[in-house]
Amino acid sequence: MPYRISPNSIRVAASGALHVDTALVVPVAGAVTALPVAGLFALGLLLWTPAVTTGLALGAWFVGLAARTTGPRPASSTMVLDTAGLAVSALVGAACSGAAWLHVSTLVLWCFVGGLVVALGPGRSVVGVQGVMAIVVFGRTPQTWHQAVMLAATVAVGGAVQTAVQLLVRVPIGLRQQRAATALVFRELAGLAGSVGGRPGTWSTAVATAVDRAMTTLEPASLFGRPDVQALRGMVDEARRMRLELITVDGLFRRLPGEAGPGPAIDAALAAAAQTMLDLADAVSGARPDRRRERGRAVVRSDLVDSLAGVGSAIGSRPSADEVAVHVLAHLRSLSGQLRAAGRLVGLATDVRTGSVLQVAAPRRRSLRSDLASVWEVLSGSLTSRSPAFRHAVRLAVVVPVLDVGFHHSGLARSYWVPLSAAVVLRPDYVSTMTRGLSRVGGSAVGVGVIGVLVAVAHPGPAATVALVALTGWGAFAFVQSNYGLGVAFLTGLVLLLVGVGQPDTLAIAGYRLLDTVIGGTVALVAYLAWPTWSGEEARQSLRRLIAAQREYVDAVLRGFNAPAPVDPDELRSLGRAARLAYTDAQAAVGRSLADPPAHRIDPEVGRGALAALRRLIRAAHGLRTELPGTTGVPGMEGFALAVDESCRRMEAGLDRDRPVGHLPPLRSLLDRMRDDPAAVPVPVAIPLDELVDAIDTVGQLLGAGEPDRTG
Repeated sequence: MPYRISPNSIRVAASGALHVDTALVVPVAGAVTALPVAGLFALGLLLWTPAVTTGLALGAWFVGLAARTTGPRPASSTMVLDTAGLAVSALVGAACSGAAWLHVSTLVLWCFVGGLVVALGPGRSVVGVQGVMAIVVFGRTPQTWHQAVMLAATVAVGGAVQTAVQLLVRVPIGLRQQRAATALVFRELAGLAGSVGGRPGTWSTAVATAVDRAMTTLEPASLFGRPDVQALRGMVDEARRMRLELITVDGLFRRLPGEAGPGPAIDAALAAAAQTMLDLADAVSGARPDRRRERGRAVVRSDLVDSLAGVGSAIGSRPSADEVAVHVLAHLRSLSGQLRAAGRLVGLATDVRTGSVLQVAAPRRRSLRSDLASVWEVLSGSLTSRSPAFRHAVRLAVVVPVLDVGFHHSGLARSYWVPLSAAVVLRPDYVSTMTRGLSRVGGSAVGVGVIGVLVAVAHPGPAATVALVALTGWGAFAFVQSNYGLGVAFLTGLVLLLVGVGQPDTLAIAGYRLLDTVIGGTVALVAYLAWPTWSGEEARQSLRRLIAAQREYVDAVLRGFNAPAPVDPDELRSLGRAARLAYTDAQAAVGRSLADPPAHRIDPEVGRGALAALRRLIRAAHGLRTELPGTTGVPGMEGFALAVDESCRRMEAGLDRDRPVGHLPPLRSLLDRMRDDPAAVPVPVAIPLDELVDAIDTVGQLLGAGEPDRTG
């Protein structure tokens, strides 16, 4: 049913549209991304026709925009896929524009598919949106097949040049505020570790405050889905659990008897843990380690392992091990596992190499056939009216073609800006459509008004036009994530310059473009409100399905270590693909839900934290899978696998019923017992098992399970 707008909703949307996050301004990355656009535009003006100039520059612009909106290190596959999609869209749009029925048919198809691909996650959804924009822009004038092929080739060249620049020039990784906040968390944790047995209260409060601040810096919707942000969030989640471990250790430490015992060994373990925390803080903030640690972080982790062994020896050497000391050792081992998890995440959040043998083995590369099968399964599974992706695809496939046909003979100059504006504004979720929709309409109006009037009045020459392209390109790429409206103002001005090559510019045409933008954006907002989509329940169910898929995959992998016959490789591939598909679906669903009004969305901490932890779980499962061929007969693995299965089932039930999860089985204690005999559990197997336990415990805690039993 239509959504009724409240005054508070308008205030929230307007506030979001006007907010500028200075920490997300990327001037260097903006300049690097704008360089290919301005350079190709200048070459085109100097050497080629206006059509070639526009194709080259727009190809570089589209791919640059995809690069800047998917993180500081855009995936080469995303940029290559975007380039190919743009070239095909340009070819189809230009070739079909001469026949009205064919143009409308292809536009409907493109809009539906482009809308449906939001189910594949944030990265690939950019490709879908840009494909729709490209077919609208390049389908505005009839072309012969030869001209269409040449246009597609120039777009592909422009995209390829931008891709090469992004891969060759390593821009600053950014997120300075987020990384600094995460580093502060670990420095405060080091202080807490050093205060155990003394006065930890002040440090405990400081850690909790630092965690809250760090989470606040990682909350902006523009950062959702970025791998580096997910890694930082995972580190903060681990820090939250470390704080609880240290508080528990402090309480137990005070109950230890005063005579000689494990006390000195526990102090040494805590000191090694504190040093590791400081190393993690330096790594995530980019600080250079001092000479005391020039041997590397692996040495500190080795000291921590040795210290824990010393605690175990001190307890074992006593005639009767004190129960309190046994509990202390269990919590210290859990703390060690959490530090190892944070150490693995730091390499994903920064350019720093941890250089540790504790890295989880990389998953095997997937074949193209496997990738295509995964994409098809996700898209076919979204073909239901309950799917937000399907509803978005339908809205897009109706609104854009109707506006395109309706305004084609309206008499408005450059009327293709009406469907183009609608395509840019429409999104599958509430906030991206409303808050960012207002930003798009306002920013587009400013960009069209300022640049349109400037070009119409000043009539800049080639050199001045290239300078304007460079300036608007830099502003668009530098500000698009800090304030979407400001970024869109620059983006609109840039597109206006790129598509206006060789065309007359007057104040009247600038006014028409402004009117077209407002009409298209307004119609898009009304269309969404007439058929809104809320994603809270879908997000919870997608997380439940993700845990179920990962449970089946992990169970098959763990069974392989004690199975009398090798596990069927085809079964493992199929289960692994299903787990990847479920993760993609859950990531997209949680992202959409977090953008809904508070009353309709999933808990942000649960959604983001669970995704980060479950990503580590699947990576650990892939690491275990690579060790299957050479490792069999691992003692205790059967009981451990049953406990993992039960933990996952309890979490699935909690999500399905939207209730807190009960206590989970003592996975950490079971793993520690298995690792008591290093010869029975090889290091390449123990490392991903450790990561798997930590990931499950993290998800369980997020779902209300509390601290698991450490002693079994």
